Amino acid sequence: MKANVLERLNDEHGPLEVIEQGGEVALQFGNHTSQSAWRPEQPEQLCFAYYRAMMLPLALHPHPARVGLLGFGGGVLAKFLLEHTESSIHAVDLRPALGPIAARHFGVDLEHPRLDLQFADVSSPDWEPPAPLDVVLIDLFDQDGMIRLPDEAVARLAEAVAPGGMICLNLWRNHMPAVVEAHRQLSAHFHPDALVAHVADRLNTVMTYRREAWRPDDLENGLRRLTRESAPLRRAQGQAWQWLQPLRGQRK
Repeated sequence: MKANVLERLNDEHGPLEVIEQGGEVALQFGNHTSQSAWRPEQPEQLCFAYYRAMMLPLALHPHPARVGLLGFGGGVLAKFLLEHTESSIHAVDLRPALGPIAARHFGVDLEHPRLDLQFADVSSPDWEPPAPLDVVLIDLFDQDGMIRLPDEAVARLAEAVAPGGMICLNLWRNHMPAVVEAHRQLSAHFHPDALVAHVADRLNTVMTYRREAWRPDDLENGLRRLTRESAPLRRAQGQAWQWLQPLRGQRK
C-alpha cells in the first residue's frame, strides 16, 4: 500500500515528513524509519511496542507526579500520558517545527495545562532539566540513529531525578557500542543493575535505572499498582511486563 504524504518540510536540521499508510500516521526524518506513530481511529492504543515498554516506570514508581520526556517527536507519548495519567509532562526536543506537526497530525493539545514543552539542545551546557523529576523517559533518535548525550548532560539529568526517581531509555540492540556507552554513563549516577525489557520481535531494549538496586518486591508492588491504572495504560504495561528480564539475583 502506497503511503500518502500529509506534510513535508525542511527545518535547519533536515527534512520532516508526515505520512499516512494503512490508517497509521507516522513522522519520519527523511528516511523510512518512523520516529512517532499513532492510529487516529485507535487513539487509546500505543502503536510502537517500545512505547508500551516505556510505560513500565509509571507502575514501578509509587507516585510519578512529574515525568520528563527527552525526545518529543510527534508527541505520541506525551499525549498518551496526559490522557491516561495525572502526571505533569515536561518534554524537550531540539526541533521547534515538531510542535505544530504534533498538533496538526498527532492530536496533541499544546496548551494542555499539564504539558510543559520546551525546544532546546539538551547537549548544550546551557540547558537545565526541569527538576525535580520522578520519572525521566529518554527516546532520543535522529535520522542516523541513537543520539549520544555528553557526560555533562547526563550528569545534569541525573541530578534532576528526585529521590526515589528513575530514568528509562529506549535503545537499539543493533547499535551495541551506543548501548554500552549509555550504560556506562548512567551507571556513574545510578545502580548499574538496570531493569531490562527486551521488546518482543524487535531490536528495542528499554532499560530503567534508579539509585537503589531493584528488588523482587518492587515488581510485586508494581503489579499491584498496575491493577489500579486506567485501562489503556494497564493494557500497555501488562503487555510490556512480559518482556521484563529476571533481576540479577533471579538469573540462572
